[in-house]
Amino acid sequence: MAPAGNIRWFAARTRNGQWKKISNRLGELGVEHYIPDTYNTLLFLHTEKPTALSLVNSGEINARFLVDHGTRTLLEVPQKQMEDFIRILDLSPDAQCLTDVPLMKGDRVTVAKGPFRGVEGEIVETDGALYLYVRVLSLLCARIRIPRSYVLPVSHAGR
Repeated sequence: MAPAGNIRWFAARTRNGQWKKISNRLGELGVEHYIPDTYNTLLFLHTEKPTALSLVNSGEINARFLVDHGTRTLLEVPQKQMEDFIRILDLSPDAQCLTDVPLMKGDRVTVAKGPFRGVEGEIVETDGALYLYVRVLSLLCARIRIPRSYVLPVSHAGR
C-alpha cells in the first residue's frame, strides 16, 4: 500500500453524458473521485499518479487529463484547494457556476442540487435574481428564487 503522500487530486475531462457510468465504475474500483453537479464533464480523481494514468490508458474510464502547461505534467490540485472547491460547489447556494452554458428566459432547466434537486421548470431572471417557474398545465404556476449554480439546462443536465 502506498503512503498517503503519493495520493493526489488529478483533473480530467469526460464526454458529456458519461458522468454516471464513470462515477459508477470508479466506485466499483474503490477510487475516490469528485464530479461537480453543475459541470459534470469535469472529473477529479483522488489517487496515485500511476493509478490515475492506468485508469485512463487502459480504457477503464473515458477521460482526458488536464495538463499543467508550466510543468507539462498532469494537473494536480492541492488537497486544501480541492476541499475548499468541493465545499463551495456542494454547500453554497451562491457558489459561482462552472458551466459556460448560458440561460435564456423561458429555458427549461432541472435543479441539480439543494432541496429542490430533480425539479424541472422554466427559468426567468428579474432584476438580477433567477426564478424557477413550475407550471401545472397552463392554469397555475409556482415560483421560487434559486441560485444559478443550482440549475442546469435540461439538455445538459444528464441527471
